[in-house]
Amino acid sequence: MEKYPRFITFKSEPFDPLELAGETERIVTRKGPDGLERKYVDIYSVPVYRGIATGYAVGCCLRCIYCWTNWSRDFPEKYGKFYSPKELAQRLFRAAEDGVKRWKSYRKIKVNKLRISGSEPTLGKDHLLSVLKFVKDSKYSLFILETNGILLGADRNYVSQLAEFAEKLYVRVSFKAATPEGFTQRTGAIGKFFKLPFKALEYLLDEEIDARAAAMTDPKTMPKEERQILIKKLDKIDPSANYSLTLEEESMDAYEQH
Repeated sequence: MEKYPRFITFKSEPFDPLELAGETERIVTRKGPDGLERKYVDIYSVPVYRGIATGYAVGCCLRCIYCWTNWSRDFPEKYGKFYSPKELAQRLFRAAEDGVKRWKSYRKIKVNKLRISGSEPTLGKDHLLSVLKFVKDSKYSLFILETNGILLGADRNYVSQLAEFAEKLYVRVSFKAATPEGFTQRTGAIGKFFKLPFKALEYLLDEEIDARAAAMTDPKTMPKEERQILIKKLDKIDPSANYSLTLEEESMDAYEQH
């Protein structure tokens, strides 16, 4: 990769997301005395999922045009702090114990769930798997992994290794597109890789890991026809989900101009 892709523009050349994943891992992970360390911008509890302690990871292998994360996605070398798997797990446990501090109206919520979110949590496989080992031995019964599915769809063995933690693991696979053209337009990545999140969901279900799809289907970015294609593809993978009625659909809120 000649030049590290930052935010995409109309002149951006489509990139290989697996190649970008490798480049990003070299920035956001490093070997430490207690295992593979990973960069995070912050760790605290939030009111979503009725209260959940969250580690916000640095770095991603896509450049989605509607991404809500901060500049740490595009400039991972400038943001975040390295944590060992044990340090990250302990910080998540502490955040859960502290509760939702940043939102006054939610401070009474009891936090008993954990997650890694923000950019792409599956970067740094050994780090994530080690974190999950600490979670497995903890009192917390649910760990939510929010992923774009690129690395999981490209590596069946990665998914097989996650199966060890299936008792506590829920994976939310975020779909960006149902066509190669839509995938490139919204993520900046080469279109043929749009299939990987579908493979990820299929592999997760094959390994009996609790997993569901979510998607940015706002008509401002995804045509209605493509949404129907997406739902058909998802229903083929998991007919019992009945995604035409149950798909978790995201929408975009435009900034107001004053």
